[in-house]
Amino acid sequence: MPLTDSWDWELLIYTATVVLKRSEKQFWTMTPRKLNALTHIHTKMNGGDKDKKQPKTGYIDQVL
Repeated sequence: MPLTDSWDWELLIYTATVVLKRSEKQFWTMTPRKLNALTHIHTKMNGGDKDKKQPKTGYIDQVL
């Protein structure tokens, strides 16, 4: 890979083949837009947005 390559190929291949359970052939024929869409919906359907909760705040006298 050239030094100026900004694609994280290991992450992209891992996401497609392990997380999304696609073959390498399917990965190499997939457009970046399709991979992004599949990754987004997979995350949404598997509760990945739950990590974006705001931390709870309170007062010291509320701690048991």
